[in-house]
Amino acid sequence: MLDKNNNSNYTISVDLLVNAIFDLNPEKPSLYQHAADYFRNEPANKQKLTQLKAEIRDAKLSLQTQSGRSARVLEQQLEQLNKKYEVERLSQQTHRTQRLNNAIDVCLDILSLTEGADFDETQLKTAKFLTTLVLFSPEKSKKLAELHHSLKPAYKAVLSIRVLDRLVSDGVVKNAYIIKNYAVDKRYETDAAHYECYTQSVILPIMLAAIFQDVGLQHPALTELLEGKEGNKDRFRLLEKQEREEMLALNYQYTIDYLKNGLGCQQASAEKEHDIAEFDEAEQKRLKFQLGLVLDANSSKRGTSEIIKIPQIYASVIFSTKRDYQRKNLPTASILIAQLAIKKVISPQISEVFVSIVGQFPLGFGIAYIAQNTDGDVLDFYEYAIVSRLTPPKTDQPICRLVTKNLMFLPHGKTGVIKKVHNLHFQVARKKLVKIDPKRLAKVMQKLSHNYRIEDSKPIIPCYWEPHEYFCVQGNQNLWSNSS
Repeated sequence: MLDKNNNSNYTISVDLLVNAIFDLNPEKPSLYQHAADYFRNEPANKQKLTQLKAEIRDAKLSLQTQSGRSARVLEQQLEQLNKKYEVERLSQQTHRTQRLNNAIDVCLDILSLTEGADFDETQLKTAKFLTTLVLFSPEKSKKLAELHHSLKPAYKAVLSIRVLDRLVSDGVVKNAYIIKNYAVDKRYETDAAHYECYTQSVILPIMLAAIFQDVGLQHPALTELLEGKEGNKDRFRLLEKQEREEMLALNYQYTIDYLKNGLGCQQASAEKEHDIAEFDEAEQKRLKFQLGLVLDANSSKRGTSEIIKIPQIYASVIFSTKRDYQRKNLPTASILIAQLAIKKVISPQISEVFVSIVGQFPLGFGIAYIAQNTDGDVLDFYEYAIVSRLTPPKTDQPICRLVTKNLMFLPHGKTGVIKKVHNLHFQVARKKLVKIDPKRLAKVMQKLSHNYRIEDSKPIIPCYWEPHEYFCVQGNQNLWSNSS
């Protein structure tokens, strides 16, 4: 995805993590490639075990009617068949466990990049991670839909955990399983035993549910549905109603299958039977909770599942796979969430919490705003900023890194709140610049744009700007430095 020579170590680490989940190169191993392999091989693997079971059953039946030398021969055959079955069963279990362990390792890597020693550090690290994901995406690219499809899983997983944290701290969560296993007052304690307990019981199943929410799309049947038997269809095309309904049903069916059978439960490393039984019981409860999230998120049911459902809806706008994607539409993501809440499609309470976290302007969005002097007077030009922090003071007042000053790009700027009256996304701000000489505004655009010409069709009063090229310069990638 990135040129390692022109990016910071942090940016490269995020890129590698994204690829570990969903690499666009099918030749490289990733979590979604593991899922594709499972779907492709599972029918044959299941048939192997079914066939061996049938042979064992037939051998046992034959043994009941034999005696002497013939019985001994059948006993030897039965022993070999049982060994063969057990070897195959353990082999398939090992592959399943390895897939699950790989997925857990990726989740833990995400947590290390997005969580800190306390709430404030976690908010900052999360903002840095989510902003970086958005800035990986150029406004235009032939493979933009494919890129967005690969960026969604990690994005959704992190947002889901931030929603979980807020809901628990606000006392909104009523789910008995979460309440039992998640102690809000110990959320950032360094005690390893407690951290592992709530991570294993609550955080990991939510992250796995979010990451693999659409993993069923990797099934060969859905690949054929989306791409055609000859692979000549655009899998991101606008589907007909019947195609879409079939796609959603199959995706859900195969996603549940993968979470339940392709990943399943971890194996206990304990030696005592009591400890093993206790671990297995906890894992069964964890899997039940995880499957319940996906099941309910796929229905009209409201409640705990919205921890992953709302981030999924939001991410479908931020990382839209529509071929007519336009960056200027990103602020509509939060508006969509609010509208669905008004219609009671999703919980108004959880929706309000979510929007308060992300604000109207998503992390990584380029804000164009009217410049002011030290006295607060409006000037005759605008500057650029990038939304870089979560939880703005008001949803329509994003916290940004100011990346230009006096029409010059800066590698290090200050962090500030952009008020609605200065944000050119809003008509109230745009009206303030209408009176400015168009030639003056064209010169401003020329200074702040790459390869801009006066005769270009770009509006001279932009409602946003595209920060991808700016961020692709290594020196500009630290939007969260202490200089803020």
